[in-house]
Parts: sequence; structure tokens; C-alpha cells
Amino acid sequence: MIFMPLLHKPLDTISLWVGRIVAAVVCVTAVALVATLLIGVFFRYVLHSSLPWPSEISLLLFSWTVLLAASLGVREDFHVRVTLLRDLLPGVLSDILERLILLGVGIFALAMLYYGWQFAEFTAGRTSAAINYPLWLRNASVPVAGAFMLLHVLARLTRPSLREAGSSGKAAL
Repeated sequence: MIFMPLLHKPLDTISLWVGRIVAAVVCVTAVALVATLLIGVFFRYVLHSSLPWPSEISLLLFSWTVLLAASLGVREDFHVRVTLLRDLLPGVLSDILERLILLGVGIFALAMLYYGWQFAEFTAGRTSAAINYPLWLRNASVPVAGAFMLLHVLARLTRPSLREAGSSGKAAL
């Protein structure tokens, strides 16, 4: 446990900067997603002429927006969860439970990274039906988000105390 404080500062700094960049990317992709959907709806229902690309582009943007935002949720601890048991436990036991939960999230993030990478490689030679963009662009969102989640989990696990260090859902971005 001696190495934990040594790793905390650099990991937390990297996690903070990655989180800031990801938050900016999520804002841009979310705005682009809404614009793409509005264009599609306008052409379909107002001009009665459907465009082939809005549905594919919106699926691409949605995948990246949701998965990158989920990685921010790991950093900022804003995912919905039941904290009844954690809140009833005394400080040390509550901290242990929080770290066990983070380990579970880390295992899930590793699975996203590993299997997402395999799936992105599997679809590397394929293109979308309407506009022929490479499908790995959409599928790469899974391993990228898994890697960011893993980084944020490691940064949070190295904190001296999870209860005191921002595990309350307060954004530090």
C-alpha cells in the first residue's frame, strides 16, 4: 500500500486531463448528434425526401458520446447507484466496499478494452451500408472508453480515502 500515494498524484493528474478532453469531445459529439438528427427529421418530414446518411452518422456519434460520457461517470462518480449499505458502514468498511466496487468496474473496463478491441479488429475491413465509412470507427468507441474507464478506476483506487477525495459525485472538471 506504500506505492498507492506515490501513484495517486500522477494518475489523478492524467485522469483529470483526459477527463477534461473527453468532456469537450462529448460536448462536440452531442451537439453534432442533435444537429444530425434534426437534419434527418427536417428532410424526411418537411421536405419529404429522406437522406441516407443521418441515421448512420447519428449511430456513430451516439456510440462515441454515450461511451465517452460513461467513462467520465467513472471519474466523477455520477453513475446512478444505491448507496444504502455503503452509507450504513463505518468509514473503513465503507472505503473497502467502495474499492471492491471500483475493482469490479475495473474488470468490466478491462473486458470492454479487450473484447472491444477484438470486435473493432473483426470489423476493420467492413464499411457501413449507406455512406461506406469504416465500421471500426464506430466500434473503436468500446475499447477507447474501456481504456479511459480503466485509467479513471486506477486513479480513484490510489486515492488515500475514497469518501474524502470526491466520491460524493461532485464534479472536478
